[in-house]
Amino acid sequence: GQLDTTCHAFVGETVILPCTTTPPGELTLSKSMLYWQIGTELVHFFQNGQDSLESQDEKFHGRTSLFLDQMKHGNLSLKISNVQLRDDAEYSCIYRQVENHETKKSVIKLNVSGK
Repeated sequence: GQLDTTCHAFVGETVILPCTTTPPGELTLSKSMLYWQIGTELVHFFQNGQDSLESQDEKFHGRTSLFLDQMKHGNLSLKISNVQLRDDAEYSCIYRQVENHETKKSVIKLNVSGK
């Protein structure tokens, strides 16, 4: 679990946690899975070409989004709105291709400061 990057945000702000993969051509989103996690907590999950948030951790409910129009070009970044102190954590961005089971993982640390 090597840290790839560190982000900083203040409480109440919107932050973008960067994660990219460099696809040859476009990603086939219908055959991709993208997990954003803190440990085993599910922050955001995308599969079969759409968000799948049934098992999303409730404290992130309604606060996370992906850049759906940019995902096929390899932008897997996560936007978190209304950042809270408890969002301060190490986030894992895990991208998995269904067909060849290729998995790419990066770790982003979010440091949250009070006002």
